[in-house]
Amino acid sequence: MPLQHLIVSGVSAYLLVWVTTRWYQVRWALAQVGNYPGERTLFGFSPHWTNILPHIPYVTIGKNYSWRTKYREPGNKYTRISISVPPNVLSYDFRSLCGEGATSYPRNNFGKKMEYYAMLKGFGNNILIVEGEEWKRQRRIVSPAFSDKNNHLVWEAAQGFVEQMMDSWGSRQSTILHDVSEDLSLPVWCSPPLKNVLGLKMFQLSICVIAKAGLGQNVSWGRDRIPSGHTLTFKDALATFAKTAHLPLILPDWAWSLRRSWNEAKHAHEMLNGRRGLSEGEIRDAVTQKHDLFSQLLYARDADNMLEEDELIGHETTAHTLAIILALLALYPQAQDKIVKQVRELEHEYGKLVGRNSWRVYLYSIDYTNQVPMIPKMATADTTLMVGLPPDNRTIHVPKSMTVHIQLTGLHYNPSYWESPEEFDPERFMDPHWNRDAFIAFSLGPRACIGRRFAETSLVAELVTLLSNYKVSIDESRFRLINGESIVEQGIRPIRPTYDCYGAKIYS
Repeated sequence: MPLQHLIVSGVSAYLLVWVTTRWYQVRWALAQVGNYPGERTLFGFSPHWTNILPHIPYVTIGKNYSWRTKYREPGNKYTRISISVPPNVLSYDFRSLCGEGATSYPRNNFGKKMEYYAMLKGFGNNILIVEGEEWKRQRRIVSPAFSDKNNHLVWEAAQGFVEQMMDSWGSRQSTILHDVSEDLSLPVWCSPPLKNVLGLKMFQLSICVIAKAGLGQNVSWGRDRIPSGHTLTFKDALATFAKTAHLPLILPDWAWSLRRSWNEAKHAHEMLNGRRGLSEGEIRDAVTQKHDLFSQLLYARDADNMLEEDELIGHETTAHTLAIILALLALYPQAQDKIVKQVRELEHEYGKLVGRNSWRVYLYSIDYTNQVPMIPKMATADTTLMVGLPPDNRTIHVPKSMTVHIQLTGLHYNPSYWESPEEFDPERFMDPHWNRDAFIAFSLGPRACIGRRFAETSLVAELVTLLSNYKVSIDESRFRLINGESIVEQGIRPIRPTYDCYGAKIYS
């Protein structure tokens, strides 16, 4: 038999065995979830193919799956089967993992899907990626750093930077910011889910607040002086660090000098990491005199159990959704007017607002623009999961090691929990009986976001200060109104994952 026939026969036999094996694996996966209806794709929820390929029916779900489908498409489809990964269950109800009325994960049944967080190990053995006793240790050490004193510093910093920004505008006449996400922000690198929601944008306000309240650096809204021995201001170094946070994960040490931008990024990383070289005495002085997170975390200790150096880098503060909120408030002037009225009433009652007397503004002003659309969990033991709502609910058997994705966007747009979920209606949160189990943008229970108060405090301070002095409206030269388009459709358009926030005019 000719050699080419042998090669063809061998390849054909291999493909036949591979297809047969995969077929039986798919049938096994279907049996594992009781043949429950769902989406069948070639690559399923594989994080690699999902971020590379666009949405192709029966091949890959593509980027922004949860934002694209929300709760409208799935119906009663709660399983995802593919030939490349084990079966997955999709949950639109946090209580399905916790039980009715529960407020935390059942830790004995579901844990983190650690392979999804593997890349983050490059930032150190941080609280986001550890489990079990190590997580308890780190949580116990870092929790005291997120204190009321730090929240007060965050409030003062955010309020001060907004006032500096407004002073830079000059007289309190009509001020046009042609693009909120351009004029008030700095471009940064961020992970794929956040990248597509905010279009590679993070606010200059956030950079300033994180620099001061997070890292203890005295920065200003405008241009800062470049420190001696450096080529970047601290604020520029922080922005560069954010853009290039992924480079240490993929570049060997010798490669940093191959490109000018990489070399500048290395300098930014070294500049920020230099703060960890403080002596113990300098750290102790910083802790007693300052209340920024970095100083507190750097000297955080549990008896003699101090955090190791490589554990510190993982404790970073994330940006927030101020641009999206400003765009939505411009589209919904009635909601903006109500917030301004509430701010005026609080100012009349308390004078200059501080965090403790303005938290009502937060729930009133933020709807549900969660930045993490999906949370992967893994069954740590054979268990069951209730999916769907009566009368179509059903119990699915979840074997050990099966992945369960909590679809936060689907939950937040679930019409069973929210009336008119596509509508921007902050007033829904003013109802004392609003469904707190159906809003988990920061997760719930012991694994909830440890920096939630930092982000919330910064956001409220910026909103209160800005809306006390300016009105936000749409710049129709940038955001063109479409004939026949409803206000709901206009409100959805600015927060589609592929779009940045649109232009706005700010009036005094």
